[in-house]
Amino acid sequence: MDAKLKALTKAYSDGSISRAELLQLEALLQGNPAARAGFLHEMNLTDTLEEIAVAAQPLWGVCDRAVPPALSSSSSSSPRSVRVRRASLTAAAAALVVLASGVWQRSGEATIGAIVEHQGRVRWTGHDGIVNAEPAAGLLVPGGTLELLGPDSWASFRFHDGSLLTFSGESEAVLSDRDQKRLHLRRGSMSAEVEPQPADVPLLVHTSTADLEVLGTQFNVFAQPARTELVVHEGLVRLQRSSDRKALDVAAKHRAVASLTATDTFTSEPRGPQLATWQSRLDSDANVRHGSWKPAVFSLATRLKQAVAKGTITEAEALAEYKHALSLDDQGTVWSLPTITGSLVWLEVRDDADGRVVLTEDTQIRVSGRLRGASTLTMGVSVYAAAGGFLGKCSTSVSAEEVERSADGRFVWVVDGRDLTPQPGPVAGHLLIHDWWCVADAKSAALEVLSVDVQNH
Repeated sequence: MDAKLKALTKAYSDGSISRAELLQLEALLQGNPAARAGFLHEMNLTDTLEEIAVAAQPLWGVCDRAVPPALSSSSSSSPRSVRVRRASLTAAAAALVVLASGVWQRSGEATIGAIVEHQGRVRWTGHDGIVNAEPAAGLLVPGGTLELLGPDSWASFRFHDGSLLTFSGESEAVLSDRDQKRLHLRRGSMSAEVEPQPADVPLLVHTSTADLEVLGTQFNVFAQPARTELVVHEGLVRLQRSSDRKALDVAAKHRAVASLTATDTFTSEPRGPQLATWQSRLDSDANVRHGSWKPAVFSLATRLKQAVAKGTITEAEALAEYKHALSLDDQGTVWSLPTITGSLVWLEVRDDADGRVVLTEDTQIRVSGRLRGASTLTMGVSVYAAAGGFLGKCSTSVSAEEVERSADGRFVWVVDGRDLTPQPGPVAGHLLIHDWWCVADAKSAALEVLSVDVQNH
């Protein structure tokens, strides 16, 4: 292997390759079997050494994502740099299949990065309108739209400069990198680890309610139609509200919310605390990501009508119970709504101060609900590092026959952290739950969630 090809291969493997260098590497490999063979040898060697290094250390046992070994306080590499390096290797190894098979960008359009890895239903649509319903890990792409189609989905995208974006749950983002990196986050959650950008060409993130300018940092952003929430873990991010163009700088360990209403509070405040316990508050739909919130008396009225029809109570008794319920300050419930993955209820897990609950092997999740119809239930959570950044999805399933239900379909399902797949293992710092979901795989099934409790003893 000549010196030029070897240098470009090394830059590609460690994620430091520039756009111009990437085009040089493509030109060297195209139509040159010997060069491709040398590239293959070097990448296999690098990947083998990485696996040996990782195997020598205790792995993070976290969820459905390849994550770095636990790092002690004396480690010379930060979790962020290790994640970027491993992501680069994953992308390079998978992209090799594309390169060696001669599948190149025939349009001549320069690529902006690669889809590093993903889970669940993920779809990529290029600017040419061609849809790739099953993009391969490591696929080099020009600008386009990345869509995640389920609560258990996630996907990572890496720009050629090493900046890593990870999307979680039902999300949609348009990515480009012509004069500068631009991202339109139409909806959903994104965790970003951005390499230093030139001062005059920051990474730009646009949502329906805000614009973000990023020069190099780690942050999370959650975009909804009427609000954008930003949490900064490292560095500084400028957030500008679209409704009145007010701007503020959000520093590390702080958060801010930009809504459509200019009169709403627009300030930076400290990140929320870590919680040992959490209980769903279903007195409104404030924490409902997916599902139909109903007041408590809605479900009661349905059950009373059914009881009267069966003759188990009289109309007078039903009316008396209904009036009594109206006088109480009671919680509501959330009914599932159909999606491509099944009948889904999806909740944000946080308190009023944006506190997030810790997840360990001993954490207990208790769900009270009602299920009508035969269906397999899957419960899952999205897990983030306390220091910032998406880590993965943990879940478990149970058949309808295994759930003990009362005559009206009521059930209680208790899951320990160790029951989740994969199990949350010991890590440097805490794992935090950001959202919880439960889906019945039969779209015709009626799932009603009454409460969700998370306890750490």
